[in-house]
Amino acid sequence: MLTMDINAIGRMSCNPAVGGVAKGQIVRDIDALGGLMGLLTDKAGIQFRMLNMSKGPAVWGPRAQCDMKYYSEVAREVITNLPGLSVIQGELAAFERMPDGRLELTLLNGERYVTRSLVITSGTFLASKMFTGLETSIGGRVGEPSADKLSECLAKNGIALRRLKTGTPSRLDPDSIDFDECDVQRGEESPWPMSDRHLAETVPGRDADFFWGDPAKHFLRNDCVCWITRTNLKTHEILRSGFKDSPMFSGRIHGKGPRYCPSIEDKINRFGDRDGHQLFLEPEQADIGRVYINGFSSSLPADIQLAAIHTIPGLTRARVLQIGYAVEYDSVDATQLYPTFECKNVPGLYFAGQVCGTSGYEEAAGQGLLAGINAALKVKGGEPFILGRSESYLGVMVDDLVNVLLDEPYRMFTSRAEYRLFLRSDNAEMRLKEKARKIGMIGDMDWKDWMRRVDLMESVKSRLSEESALPQDANRILAAGGQAPATERTRWINVLRRPGIDPELFFDVATPDMPLCRRDRWYLYAEELYSGFFERQSREIEEQKKMEGVKLSPDMDYMQISAISIESRQRLNAHKPLNLGQASRIPGVRPADITVLHHWLENRP
Repeated sequence: MLTMDINAIGRMSCNPAVGGVAKGQIVRDIDALGGLMGLLTDKAGIQFRMLNMSKGPAVWGPRAQCDMKYYSEVAREVITNLPGLSVIQGELAAFERMPDGRLELTLLNGERYVTRSLVITSGTFLASKMFTGLETSIGGRVGEPSADKLSECLAKNGIALRRLKTGTPSRLDPDSIDFDECDVQRGEESPWPMSDRHLAETVPGRDADFFWGDPAKHFLRNDCVCWITRTNLKTHEILRSGFKDSPMFSGRIHGKGPRYCPSIEDKINRFGDRDGHQLFLEPEQADIGRVYINGFSSSLPADIQLAAIHTIPGLTRARVLQIGYAVEYDSVDATQLYPTFECKNVPGLYFAGQVCGTSGYEEAAGQGLLAGINAALKVKGGEPFILGRSESYLGVMVDDLVNVLLDEPYRMFTSRAEYRLFLRSDNAEMRLKEKARKIGMIGDMDWKDWMRRVDLMESVKSRLSEESALPQDANRILAAGGQAPATERTRWINVLRRPGIDPELFFDVATPDMPLCRRDRWYLYAEELYSGFFERQSREIEEQKKMEGVKLSPDMDYMQISAISIESRQRLNAHKPLNLGQASRIPGVRPADITVLHHWLENRP
């Protein structure tokens, strides 16, 4: 593993938090596939919340505020102690494809390496510039350089690049904040862990006090608080006064920023009728240290940012420890990639993370995991590992990235997932664990624990389907949920299907001798809650899987299939889909042409 700075492994460049609506589901997908993000978050978390709990479990989003310094320390400890992994500090300047198909890598210091697969995860560092008002500097993060040579190399290899923009807010001295003028936001009384796995197994032989063993004994630190405040009309007036010196509005920044995580000046410009915008004051570490102003990302001049901050309740005497800035960088057009994240034009070269045009730690981590898996499988001669849209949020993200030409950073939302009833945070392991086990991503201890949980869930469900509840027992649950009382014995499974009940109370009453963990209780509840919707969507998913089962050769020349419209042929040749399902989702490819292509494939000699 090559990194510009070993101490920057796991560094949280911006928001000191992991998860949220849709993003939390991604973290759960990563965990079910054997990735580290959930484990690291549980270890370094200082506040845990489940977002969207007023709605159904399909759109719940686990989120954790983290000690960003400790998160990086734990990540570095895990990575540098992984058996078989060498971590090298340096910067990749160029790569060249050799006659035997391998890639020769050249570092900035002249060192050379040869590899059969390369995954580039350059984040916001390709030809990157930082902006604060009229001031411009080179770099992808404060105090860290730009990877200019690598950007030049990619362009020379015919890889299309585009400019995107991101930003970060000011950090404040907590001793200068009047927190009593803000609303307090605490964690859940009963926090949900991000992971249900054994970190001790990930790095064999490490101190058990540092790496947990039994997930049931997880200790989640949940005592830190965040605070909520708002901008006001005075804030907006000051911010507008700096628009003339804004690199965004003056044209000095050409890249487009994330639509759904805009800078504060972009919010003021786009939503001029609002009299205020909510801000979250979030501690970056357990001992607070610095406070992050979530919702106040800015590239305006430093004096404008400071003056605007001083108009916000709780921040009138705030001292800025680091001023906000924007970063503009090169990213790769992900439609040049297969769903494995391998570059179509350079075999063995993979991309992952923010360089593919996404925003957020979670999206980046998911790409890194899938690209790493596929790079390893390619070297081993294995089949590609591709997840469908009905199997995971990661599958939705990958399909979107490689099929749709984006003009702004991509962010995951539950609305992007058409099968979100199936893609809940509580069932990630049920969807993905067996797939991960088959490719060697899940160790024996984790698998044994999962099999024990599956057996217990099946036993519980059998009992609920077979045994009946006495009216007085059922009514304890129904009354707590505001439901009409039962007047006669009824199957426990029918009680579980009643909307509005408390699953925790239900299982305490119905199966007190069968100790399901909290997540598995909610999984069984959600399966029954949504059971009426599953049959129709299951048929749609089966049809999609059939189409994705029809493989397409990356060498196929669609221009030779004259029965297909010329536009569809051109788009299919440009995208080179790996199966018929992917082909059907390419913008501009007509449904009728997919039918013709399917017929042609079935009847060709």
